[in-house]
Amino acid sequence: MHAADHNDADPNEWNQDEEKAVGDGLTPTPAPARKPVPPPGSGPRQEQRQGKAADKDEDAQDGESDTESEGRGPSPAQLLMQYAEDEYRMIRSSDGRTYAVPKDGPNIAVPLASRGGSGIRTKLAMSLLRRTGKVATSSALSDCINVLEGEAAEKQPEPVFLRMGRHRLSDGATAVVVDMGSETDRSVIITAQGWTLSASSPVVFRRSELIHPLPEPVRGGALDGLRALVNLTEEDFRLAIGWVVAAYLIEMPHPILFVQGEQGTAKSSLVRTLLALVDPQPAADREAPADKREWAIFSRASWAFSFDNLTEIAPWLSNSLCKGVTGDAVLQRVLHSDEDIAVFSFQRVIALTTIGLKHEIAGDLADRMLMVEPDVIDTRLSEAEVTKLRDAAVPHALGAILDLVSAVLRHLPTVEVADLPRMADFARILAALDAATGWTTLAAYRGKVAAMGADLIEGDRLAQALYLFATDRHTQGCEPWQGTARELIPLLSATCRRHRIPADQIPTDYRVMGRKVREIAPALRKVGVDVRVPSRTGKRRFLLIKALAARPEERSTPSSDSKGEEPMSLMSPGPETPAQASDINPSVDVTSMSPMSPGPSG
Repeated sequence: MHAADHNDADPNEWNQDEEKAVGDGLTPTPAPARKPVPPPGSGPRQEQRQGKAADKDEDAQDGESDTESEGRGPSPAQLLMQYAEDEYRMIRSSDGRTYAVPKDGPNIAVPLASRGGSGIRTKLAMSLLRRTGKVATSSALSDCINVLEGEAAEKQPEPVFLRMGRHRLSDGATAVVVDMGSETDRSVIITAQGWTLSASSPVVFRRSELIHPLPEPVRGGALDGLRALVNLTEEDFRLAIGWVVAAYLIEMPHPILFVQGEQGTAKSSLVRTLLALVDPQPAADREAPADKREWAIFSRASWAFSFDNLTEIAPWLSNSLCKGVTGDAVLQRVLHSDEDIAVFSFQRVIALTTIGLKHEIAGDLADRMLMVEPDVIDTRLSEAEVTKLRDAAVPHALGAILDLVSAVLRHLPTVEVADLPRMADFARILAALDAATGWTTLAAYRGKVAAMGADLIEGDRLAQALYLFATDRHTQGCEPWQGTARELIPLLSATCRRHRIPADQIPTDYRVMGRKVREIAPALRKVGVDVRVPSRTGKRRFLLIKALAARPEERSTPSSDSKGEEPMSLMSPGPETPAQASDINPSVDVTSMSPMSPGPSG
């Protein structure tokens, strides 16, 4: 009963009051002529209720009921189900989400659970309106979606990709598939033999509102126009190109591009330009997320994204960034449910820009970073001028990037990299890139890793003492040191005195010493000092500290399949013509492709 129902007056109440007054010997006040008392069960409110009931009956007659009425034909819910079965196939992604994929349209997954314009509810409602002229009721749509979700939940999982995907060819080779983001499902298919534009995608992609079209790549394109827009040293520019190339390869950790520079170095413009080659963003200059919920929204909506002008990285965000590039899973409670949990697994390509951070970067996050430092710009351009130059340069640069991705796929199987760093997959991609171009990006990356480690230990006296302790022993020809944290404390204090550095940060408690050593071990490894904490032996836990030998100059081993192959020329454009959908590499049989099963969803 509604609250208003409790306030309904008894229609006979005024008669009872008058009778009480007469019985008490009082003369009642003459009352105006009154209408007869309406009988029980009648009156305005009752008529209103009956009108609502009639409306409901009319709704039911219009077909909101899921059952077929005699002589009235299928209900709207039944029609919606029929349209869904005719037009879509239901699938379940690797992370358990349910989608509808058009049978005859683009190979783009439409979410079943979404209530927005991109969801299946809106599309089915429009189908009903166009075919019958009827408006689908919420009840009919909900009933239909519930059945479709149940159908999809029973299917075997299959990959649903975001912007970048992969596919296995009939010969067993792997192809990279790129969603062009157009109104159809045009895609770029990249193999070790080259790349081609396809009128349709062989894999299922999903899209968010942030997926914008990639420009048409120019075959035979070059990086000259892009190079003129990017104010980096040649070494940093080539590393940035390596980061872009790696962004096309999924199911691997990607280093966080960390762009640090003073005001006026066009950090944001640099990141926008690089993202335009991977995953164009309508709102590239985002602030850092305020909480984990915003982080999950950003991560789900884009394959590649950036956070602009950071001043600090909160501990929770540092941890989320680490997981975001190496592999994260976000748990969310399903709306209107206390028990159902949705799991979203992902790896992403991330860039950060900053003038400077208030606090030191955590060691785990620093391990996953690729730092580049743009130069100050002498001649500044307006935003409109930069956009015009970028729009002209990106199609040519995109063609060159696709060539590089193909070359990396060709060289990857045979490159050998000794002593891989933390981001091992990225190091192997750089080695393959070097084999294709004659560059030395892997050696440059190792230098960046070491420099980041040096920055981390610069303000840490314990790290400095450990570094000096290890290098002193190495210089003196001593064996690597092994002992307990308790035994290490006086040795480090002596090292500080010998090198005249304060020993105020050297822990005096062996338990604190052991914990601190484990925390700074990754940073020390970057600068050539290996600190290990092996498993406990009996009642004691021994530390192992040694200085690593200097690494000889890196040289990537070329692929045996490409002996005599000249390094790729990327700065001298050849014939540049927009790639056509019919420009198919004869070695790529698009029609014979079959889905890789099952991979993680995007």
